[in-house]
Amino acid sequence: MRPLISALFVFILVVNAALADDLPSWNDTPVKKAIIDYLDAITEVGSPDFIPAPERVAVFDNDGTFWCERPNYPSTLFQTHLLTQLAARGVVDSQQKHIKAWIANDRKALKKYGWKESYIAMNTAFGGMPVTAYRDSARAFMDRSQHPEYHVPFAQLYYAPMHELADLLLDNGFQLWVVTGSEQDFMRSFLEDATGVPPERVIGSWTPAVATQEGKDIKIVRGTVQVYNGHEAKPGNIDTRIGRRPVFCVGNSNNDQPMCRYAVTGQRRGLALWVLHDDSKREYKYDRGTDHMAGLVEESEHAWRISMKLDWNTLFKNGISK
Repeated sequence: MRPLISALFVFILVVNAALADDLPSWNDTPVKKAIIDYLDAITEVGSPDFIPAPERVAVFDNDGTFWCERPNYPSTLFQTHLLTQLAARGVVDSQQKHIKAWIANDRKALKKYGWKESYIAMNTAFGGMPVTAYRDSARAFMDRSQHPEYHVPFAQLYYAPMHELADLLLDNGFQLWVVTGSEQDFMRSFLEDATGVPPERVIGSWTPAVATQEGKDIKIVRGTVQVYNGHEAKPGNIDTRIGRRPVFCVGNSNNDQPMCRYAVTGQRRGLALWVLHDDSKREYKYDRGTDHMAGLVEESEHAWRISMKLDWNTLFKNGISK
């Protein structure tokens, strides 16, 4: 009986360990340990690194960090789709050079005109559109569109390990914000259903809305001036919108390096994570525009690199694969 009892005891220990693992999609590598050690340190009352709950602010980038961003940004796909519809109805000038290039997907022309100027022109075309109509259009696009290789809706391509990390942070008293360069109202149209992050916790490239009165009703429409939310703009927008310095940050490119640096250089102990796309089999392999993030990891003991290939045993929920 003793061998049977011993085997049963071992089985119970294994099961209990599995149940206690808040990050089951993460392999037992140094970066997973760094996350757990950090949370233990900042949540233990009496610890020199203890952070009061109101100051536990976490910021996640979206594209390439929280979900799959290749081969095309869904926000840009949606905006181009909407622009094509508006041009067909004569609402916008389809012959304006930037608009014409967007509709034709002429990336060479868009690059020639300048990406910033091209995005500004596209955003201006949506000026005066009711905000609810824009969001409804975005949600409809997301509901019916599928990724060309995974063949599932884009919103199903949020990484399982990041879902688990988000839940763990929430369980430890964090506020979780998504801070992205993508268009804010696009993200607000579906993100809560996809990840649980509510609209008020989204900071994207936003267009200040304009209120107009129609009879006794107030109508909210899109303006024409967009506030960019990328690179060095992210920390400033975080301060403007949140009013607290984050202590936990996850990003995947140089676009996110300033807010990751912001998180690890404050008075409170911070942690920054860099998601490296090095798994060509399950996703895509690319590292263009990550040298600043790599430099931060080399420089700071509080910044870590996540290897998709080595640190994550599962990529997407429900067994989604190419």
